[in-house]
Amino acid sequence: MGKLKRIWIVLLIFVCATAHAQDNNIFIRSENNPELKVTINGYFGISLLTQYNSFIRYAFIQIKSTGEQKITYLSREQFLEQVQGKMVSKANPDKVNFLDLYKIDPESFENLWKLRYSEFPYDGDERSREKGWAGLDFAPTPAQWSFLSRNYGFSSFDQLLYGENMWKLVKDSQAQAWQAQYKSLK
Repeated sequence: MGKLKRIWIVLLIFVCATAHAQDNNIFIRSENNPELKVTINGYFGISLLTQYNSFIRYAFIQIKSTGEQKITYLSREQFLEQVQGKMVSKANPDKVNFLDLYKIDPESFENLWKLRYSEFPYDGDERSREKGWAGLDFAPTPAQWSFLSRNYGFSSFDQLLYGENMWKLVKDSQAQAWQAQYKSLK
């Protein structure tokens, strides 16, 4: 095969590939097309699904712009260190003390069991004499669930509440007037 013929074949293949690429994103650089960029946002989150050492499940949640989520569960200590900016966290790269920012007492997280239970569920613990805020023994009443869903987007024990809704719920739940209102919902 002659040298000229090989050059024409390679050129033909290149032209065909280029023509085909016009309908395909293969040759479009992502920085020139924002639709191809995937961003990731990090959040702190909580759920009322109990874990072996706590009534609250603490988490770090990464949410891609594609909707994909990655959840990393944290111990209470890790969570509190990260939300206070004392430990490196992708959810808090600026090391903001969110507890100061939102005026939240760290113990308020541990009081969230009261959203789910009317009484502390385990005997022998110092908290066993404390009363919860839930209208049913082991769950909020339908009216309480409706209140949590409407005001905080929270509708099930295993749901991870994160972002502004989480901070708002924890802050609001510290107030006695809020607790009385929640308890009154039947």
